This record gives sequence, C-alpha cells and structure tokens, in this order.
Amino acid sequence: MSRTMIFAATAAALFGLLVVLELVQSDEPFSWGGFAIDLFETALLAGAVIFTAFGSQASRGMRRERARLLGDLDRARREGEHWRQASRAHVDGLSRAITAQFTRWGLTEAEGEVALLMLKGLNHKEIATLRDCSSATVRQHAASVYRKSGLTSRSQLTGFFLEDLLAPARERGGLSVVASQAKPADDGRA
Repeated sequence: MSRTMIFAATAAALFGLLVVLELVQSDEPFSWGGFAIDLFETALLAGAVIFTAFGSQASRGMRRERARLLGDLDRARREGEHWRQASRAHVDGLSRAITAQFTRWGLTEAEGEVALLMLKGLNHKEIATLRDCSSATVRQHAASVYRKSGLTSRSQLTGFFLEDLLAPARERGGLSVVASQAKPADDGRA
C-alpha cells in the first residue's frame, strides 16, 4: 500500500473518530440538523489538516529536488572550474598566438577586435552593438581583415586558427578546407 493510501485511510479513520467524539460530548439532544452541522465542521477541520499534510509532503519533495539540483549545479561548477584551470595554459597560449598572428597580418587594434569577435561566432550586427559602432564600420574592418590576411571568408578565418587544433582529422588522412583553398599572405600559423 502506498504512503498516500495509508495517509488517506488514517485521515478517514481520524475523521470518523472526531465525529463520534463530537456526538458523545454534545450536551444537546440529537438532531439530524445538528449532526449535519457538526459533521460539516469536522469535515472542514479534517480537510484543512489533510491539505496541510499534503502541502507539507509536497514541500518536502520540492526541497529534496532543490537540494539535488543545487548539488548537481555545484558539481558542474567544480568540474567547469577544474576544466578551466587545466586548460588555462592552452587557452592563454592560443590567445597569444592569435594576437601574434593578427600583428603579423598588420591588423589595427579595431580590426583585431572585430576579427576576434568574428572568431567567436558573432555576426556583424552583434559586433557593432558590442563595439558601439555601425554595422558598416564592422563590415569595413572585416573586409580589411580578409584583405590583410589573404583569406576570403569568415569560415576561412576560423579555419586558419582551428586547422591545427583539429589534429584527429589529419591523423585520419583528412585535408583542411582552408589549406586546400587558399594560403594566407603570411603563412605563419598560430
């Protein structure tokens, strides 16, 4: 028998007991009208108790679920922080290499910022909003990045930096699209 069924049976038994006690304690003579009113009052009292008990049980369940979710979130945060710390040297090295390549290409600070945001996957409108400039300005910087780097598209720009990070494709004998389509003006890899 489930906990809910046991609880409901117990509540019904206690309700019946309350009705009988009310009848026994009554100094007034028995009448069906008085009995109905007493029965209704007792039912309201029992209903309030049952509602409170179910609410308490539901609240307990929600607190357990919340605690589980908070534990999962905390574990994910710890794992994320561990990954960030473990990969920090690699990320910092890649960031320095990208910046060095931007310098070799002769990008201005603004062009480098636009190129970096393009590498992160932002579109021209998003970049314009972040940099507080017009989309036309961002398009001009992007065109300058392509011209100075010898690349022709965002995908080639991204591929230029990711090509060497995707070593498993090379190990399988795959060729890089960027390498097969175009060679940048300065082939110094990041």
